[in-house]
Amino acid sequence: MAIVAFLAKPHTVGPASEMLLGASLSSSGKVICNDNSIEIVENTESEHEIIVDCDDRGSVWLRRTGLDGMDASGAVSAKIVVKGTNITIYERVTPGRYGDNPVDTALFDMDFLSPQRYWLRYESEATNRTATLSFRNTPGYHAQAILKQ
Repeated sequence: MAIVAFLAKPHTVGPASEMLLGASLSSSGKVICNDNSIEIVENTESEHEIIVDCDDRGSVWLRRTGLDGMDASGAVSAKIVVKGTNITIYERVTPGRYGDNPVDTALFDMDFLSPQRYWLRYESEATNRTATLSFRNTPGYHAQAILKQ
C-alpha cells in the first residue's frame, strides 16, 4: 500500500524562478566550446534555430540564429522561467535603428543551471516562432532545434 500511495502522490517541483538575460549580438557566428571558454567563428548559416552548448564550467550557452532586420544598435533579451527541469524562454527583440553593422545571432549565457537533464521551450513573439528541445547540462553536450512558425 505504501508503494501505491507513493506512486499516486503528485510530484511537486516547487516555485518557478524567473530571470532576465541580455544577449551578446554577432553576425553569423558558430560557437565552439574549448576548455572553459566559448569562441565564435564565422559561419554563413542564418536559419532560424536555437543551439545549446554546455561547457566545462557548467554554463549553458544558448545561441539564437536567424534574426532578421537587426543591427548592432538593437538588443535581444529573454525572460527565462525555470520550474524544476522545465525551462521556458520568452524572447524580446528590439531592432536597431541607426544602421550599424548587421547582426543575426544572439548568445545567452545561462550559468545558473545545475548538471541535469532539462526540457526547454523557446518562444519568439516577434517572429511568431517556437522551438522545443531537451538537453543534459554536461560538458560538451550540443543540441539544436529549428524555430518553427
